Amino acid sequence: MRSSPGRAARPAEADDEGKILLRPFDRVKIELSEESVHLLAGPGPRDPHHLPDELREVVAEALIRDVHDGPGVLVLGGFECLADDEEALRRAFLTGSRLFGDLMPQNASGELLREVRDRGTRIGEGRTTRYSDSRFGGSLHTDGAEAPLPVPDYFTLLCVHQAALGGALQLVHARDVVRELKDRPEVLDVLRQPFHFDRRGDEGPGEPPTTLKPVLFADGDAPGDSLGVTYLRQYIEVGHARPGVPDLTAAQVAALDALDALLADPALISQDRQQPGELAVFNNKRLLHGRTEFTDHGGGDRSRLLFRTWIRRPA
Repeated sequence: MRSSPGRAARPAEADDEGKILLRPFDRVKIELSEESVHLLAGPGPRDPHHLPDELREVVAEALIRDVHDGPGVLVLGGFECLADDEEALRRAFLTGSRLFGDLMPQNASGELLREVRDRGTRIGEGRTTRYSDSRFGGSLHTDGAEAPLPVPDYFTLLCVHQAALGGALQLVHARDVVRELKDRPEVLDVLRQPFHFDRRGDEGPGEPPTTLKPVLFADGDAPGDSLGVTYLRQYIEVGHARPGVPDLTAAQVAALDALDALLADPALISQDRQQPGELAVFNNKRLLHGRTEFTDHGGGDRSRLLFRTWIRRPA
């Protein structure tokens, strides 16, 4: 865990023998000072260029080191100081998200900040429901799987309230998936061919209800390598069940089954439970993510709640 100007990093926990125990997120965490968080929440312009140079430089360096070249995730801590002021927390989250790039609409209504909470649905249910509207786990995926390319470069999650039980984030890096499939070129070939992803109601007038794109694609704008991934199995299955859309072939089903088997492999999964006040930014073209099924607290105002943004890297 690293600290930003003005606040020391919180001490890591230790076991009974005094051995330091680091959560996976602690290894990529910057603890923001209370002063920095209040600057993010301030009434001034939402453009982060008004923030101190040192803060912006620390975040920019960590973005390259951890999100692009490392495990694909960076965590900013310290937002719990705004726990009693949700409007200020929203302002801080939006300004903090802009440290990473330009905000993107997350649906046809143009929503920039999405509340991720259990809305009593199942994944892929109905015409418009999303993974983020349910409490169920598994189904590792990328954000914007229902949208045409280009998908968001990053997405962020700010934990406002955590569930009573469960709700841990699960991450698998695409490079590990491709490595495991290197001896199965027929699977990689199929995953590089187009699939019909259901648009979940976001298509415009006269547009088809699916978007055609591969699961693995060339991402020429990304440093380091050219691999990109976009995926949510249920959206593909719903898309190919649409009238006029061809059924999935046996080869396509086999390729998706091979991918899902790897996404369920504990040896490839990194898991951690976001704590209230932690803002995490994820490489949406490199990481597939999901969560464990969760059970909420009894009171509605304490239910699991995360804020989410989608971000495009500046040109």
